[in-house]
Amino acid sequence: MEETDVGKQLARLIYHKWMSNMKFTLDLEEYSYKDTGRNDPRYKFFKKQLMSNTYDKLRELFEELEDLGLLQETPYDEDVKEGYRDNSSGGSGYLNSAKFDTFLSGDKKVAKPKE
Repeated sequence: MEETDVGKQLARLIYHKWMSNMKFTLDLEEYSYKDTGRNDPRYKFFKKQLMSNTYDKLRELFEELEDLGLLQETPYDEDVKEGYRDNSSGGSGYLNSAKFDTFLSGDKKVAKPKE
């Protein structure tokens, strides 16, 4: 069995960037409520909406990339809402498809897109 190069896992890269951006956005919003911070009801509402939207849109993106043949679901039960995991998918729930891995390896059998 071939070892997975986690640095080339498309869903993992996307997922970690989106989670980092969501955390930054939440920290920035929390700062805007200097006196109450995380305990402010407005912050709690903002956080709930941002997290829900982020997770929903990530799932949609990964499903679209799966439909394009770039990703496949992991063989284990995993969801973006559960956070980072120390595995090949990083918590995204998806891995590169064999077709996409072949493309990344530069194998001539897979047609590369024209520039």
